[in-house]
Amino acid sequence: MVEELKGSYKVFVMVDTYPGQDERVLEQLLKLKEVLEVHFISGEYDLLAVVEASLHGKTIFTTVQEISQLIVQRIRKIDGVRDTNTLMPFRSLIKPYGTDVSAQAKKNL
Repeated sequence: MVEELKGSYKVFVMVDTYPGQDERVLEQLLKLKEVLEVHFISGEYDLLAVVEASLHGKTIFTTVQEISQLIVQRIRKIDGVRDTNTLMPFRSLIKPYGTDVSAQAKKNL
């Protein structure tokens, strides 16, 4: 069964680094408590940081504002970061580990 994520909000921050700085920037990103994961990616950006913010007691707009003002600004201040691009999903779904979603979809047809 696929479940909607509630109570927390994940934001994806793509990070472009200066040449040779990706490993150092990755280490600094992982020191931020809100950063859950960091991935090396291909394309225009070098890293993808998965950031989590709590929604408890806050409106979504307050949370998005806090993310952009606090977390992303801190990421941009890391030495070696050239640019960032933030992706904020409107809705997130997650499947339990080991769930075969395609089999469930076939049953619902």
